[in-house]
Amino acid sequence: YHIHPCPVCALVYRSSEQRPPVLPRAPAVPLSLEGHWVSQRCETRPNVLFLTRDFTFNPGQHAWRGIYRHYLDPACSQPTFTLTALGHYAQGNPSSKLSGASEFVFKVTQVKVTAMDESTAKLLNSTRPGKCGRAGNWRHGVEQDLTPTNGCPMLGIRLPHKEYELFKMELDHRKHPLLFTGERPTDGSSPDRPLRRPTSFQLPMVLCNGGEMHPSFSTFNSKQVQLASGTAGLEKLVLLVFGSALCSWLDVY
Repeated sequence: YHIHPCPVCALVYRSSEQRPPVLPRAPAVPLSLEGHWVSQRCETRPNVLFLTRDFTFNPGQHAWRGIYRHYLDPACSQPTFTLTALGHYAQGNPSSKLSGASEFVFKVTQVKVTAMDESTAKLLNSTRPGKCGRAGNWRHGVEQDLTPTNGCPMLGIRLPHKEYELFKMELDHRKHPLLFTGERPTDGSSPDRPLRRPTSFQLPMVLCNGGEMHPSFSTFNSKQVQLASGTAGLEKLVLLVFGSALCSWLDVY
């Protein structure tokens, strides 16, 4: 970021493989979840999944809402479906494995899904009645509540659902808060037991200011690559992924 003077740059410059730099420890940032947090860019998950995350926390009621917008392509320009999860959370002890991190338990009690293209709606309409919302009633752009059917096996969603998480907060070079959440398992599974709690982090999320998204996220959206053709094969691949129920979420994300 061309910050001058740059003490860390000087330490790295004077280091070597035999004498690595000893970097100064960053001051701890108190964890404060309240507010609206969003992804900085298109994110990748195992099994050819691309998405952006949108979290809102209400510490007073220990309630949270997560919106996961899934896309067909790594530029996040072709939406497939949007998942909205609601529930409650509880903060636990400081992590014994990662300095500055805190343990959390999240419970998901309600999930709503919107098919954002005709192919996804058609796929969801092929499910058995009572297994994934109102079978036969999926329509492009129309939200369905999956709570009455206890989720949707085709999308890897089961309700109620509990996950054991790890959160940490830091500041970027402009002193803006960054929220780190636990990395998802690479096999597409879920951290649904304490022993499977994450030990590393995903890309950090940024806090929206005054209802507006962080400038870096707005820049990403304005520079999305619009793919005009050649997506039929990829679309079939994504549908196969859906069909084998490989979506893992709270952060399905």
